[in-house]
Amino acid sequence: MTDRMGVGSTRWTLAAASADFNGDGWPDLYLANDYGPEELYLNDHGHGFTLTDAGLSAESKSGMAVALGDAFNRGRLDAFVTNISERGYIFQNNNLRVNEMASAGRFRNVAEGALADAGWAWGAQFGDLNNDGANELFVANGFISASRERSYWYAMSKIAGANGRLFEDAATWPAFGDASLSGYEPSRVYLNRGVAGWVDVASKVGATDLYDGRAVALADLGNRGAEDVIVANQNQPAVLYRDYPDAGNHWIGIRLVGTRSNRSAIGAEVVLESGDLVQRRIVDGGSGFASQNDRRLHFGLGKREWVDRLVIHWPSGTQQVVARPLIDRFVTITEPAR
Repeated sequence: MTDRMGVGSTRWTLAAASADFNGDGWPDLYLANDYGPEELYLNDHGHGFTLTDAGLSAESKSGMAVALGDAFNRGRLDAFVTNISERGYIFQNNNLRVNEMASAGRFRNVAEGALADAGWAWGAQFGDLNNDGANELFVANGFISASRERSYWYAMSKIAGANGRLFEDAATWPAFGDASLSGYEPSRVYLNRGVAGWVDVASKVGATDLYDGRAVALADLGNRGAEDVIVANQNQPAVLYRDYPDAGNHWIGIRLVGTRSNRSAIGAEVVLESGDLVQRRIVDGGSGFASQNDRRLHFGLGKREWVDRLVIHWPSGTQQVVARPLIDRFVTITEPAR
């Protein structure tokens, strides 16, 4: 079935995400690949998928995870793809791909500065952690933490130019011993400042663990209108960061129940409109790296005291509009039967 549907990629794929990127009403596939470029498969109206360049094929990197979020409140889902960087050895920086598929048929990479150069990045998730109406970004980092004095990057640099098969097979690498490889790297919490860019505030907000992070998931564990962060680590304890957003900011949580679509509403997309604020969220069946977020959708509103309307795009193709929903609470919306 995979080959028949046109998605028979044999790359070293570590993560995938699905959403309607070009606005035609059909969910597409975005793949993050190690040892190669990212791949975008556009849905041919349910008849299969077509691999599309979309500005992705020129960069061969080390894609670890792909997270979807409306990074700049344009009503489109953008893609953040984590990669590997180590100063003096490798610069395969993270990508923040702005979705311009509907207007220009491409994604445009705008990652720079601290957002691009984050270390050995793994799982990542978008979420409005302070409820100000703009998405922040949480990134888990680190590969192998052992000796603080010995780095394996020097040994890696000696085989970096070797035959691709040799480099890709870890069994041919020099012995690790007690060396670290991108060890003791902190997680990153990027505050979204809009046109001013993104700034890492992890140390200021208490995200200070130095574990070898892998998966990240967001969930409102206390039904408080706050997106808590759960980080799974390699051979180390999981970490739960309780989120305490600005108490003066408003929010709304959306729980979708499918009828014609799947009951869990996986794949449904919701656009929120509140004055000049437009945000899009998706109920995903898995995103980032080896993780799944709370299926309830969280929207921060800042000081806005109402929502003009919600537009729900159900997987069945039904579009539903809900006007003036109540805020500062969870709202359950059921898909119309017809």
